Amino acid sequence: MEKRNVNLWKTLQKVPAGTMFVPLIIGALITTVCQGFFQFDLWTTLGNPMKDMFSSSGQMLLIGLMLFCTGTSLKISDLKEAMGRGFFLIATRLIVAYALSACFFFCFGLDGIFGISFLAFVCAVTSANAALYMGIISPFGDNADKASFGIMLICSMPLLPLLFLGFFGESGFGMAQVMQIISLIVPFVLGMVLGNLDEDIRKVFAGGNAMILPFLGFEFGSTINLVSAVKMIPQGILLSVLYFIIVIIPSYLVERKILKRPGYASVASASLAGVALAIPAVAAASNTAFALYVESTVATLAFVLAITNILCPFLVRWQMQRHPIGKTER
Repeated sequence: MEKRNVNLWKTLQKVPAGTMFVPLIIGALITTVCQGFFQFDLWTTLGNPMKDMFSSSGQMLLIGLMLFCTGTSLKISDLKEAMGRGFFLIATRLIVAYALSACFFFCFGLDGIFGISFLAFVCAVTSANAALYMGIISPFGDNADKASFGIMLICSMPLLPLLFLGFFGESGFGMAQVMQIISLIVPFVLGMVLGNLDEDIRKVFAGGNAMILPFLGFEFGSTINLVSAVKMIPQGILLSVLYFIIVIIPSYLVERKILKRPGYASVASASLAGVALAIPAVAAASNTAFALYVESTVATLAFVLAITNILCPFLVRWQMQRHPIGKTER
């Protein structure tokens, strides 16, 4: 009798950001049942290696591995090609995002407004899902659009948000923040150097992030109690709306009015990267002022992750219908 393949992996890939999001939900369910109803921590009880594989205690190791794998995939030649249109669009987007984040802090402080903390706001509006962008843009984008993938990878990593967050909070920006940033830079740069020196290294680690994401999803989920997370649905919806407004409008206007392009590249980058869910814990590790906001931020970002990754492809399709590729822009 022929053995039937269940196709779990293909099923996960059909869900937007599914390889991280589905394990996150499973991890959150386990945490909710064990800690919320039976008052015990399953992963701590089982001990290592289960604890570091499936609970938040192993987050930093997996983030370091992800940074290394991402670095190996980044070709310096791609960055050179992207220094025109793509860099201009992403720079516009990030300048607006960080400027508004600073305004958010000075207006509302760490607690934020309407249940959206400063930490959640920064982690959201500064993030871009480079993998989804590449998947959307590949069939019809030109070389400059595709080369933007390299720059977007750098921007979606925790480095820039953590550098920014280091200037806020009780502990300010000190040696702890400097060392945290260095510890993030080293694996990324090491991966980039090795990947550019040896093509075989790039090939070996090409699927590294795909293997890491499910475990990282479990670990993020281990910090979420779904009973508490349900309360964050309004905040998740509101932050998703703010995300689309802040992320799309500035770069879209530049792409349409200055670069005379259809505008699909700006819209295609409007989805949250899964690694954004790792930033709160890392920020709190070096700046205790953020510790109180980690759980609520991860829960809120999980909603934003789902909403933006689901809607982004539909928004791109709608934009392409309005402004077809090849049509002369005036």
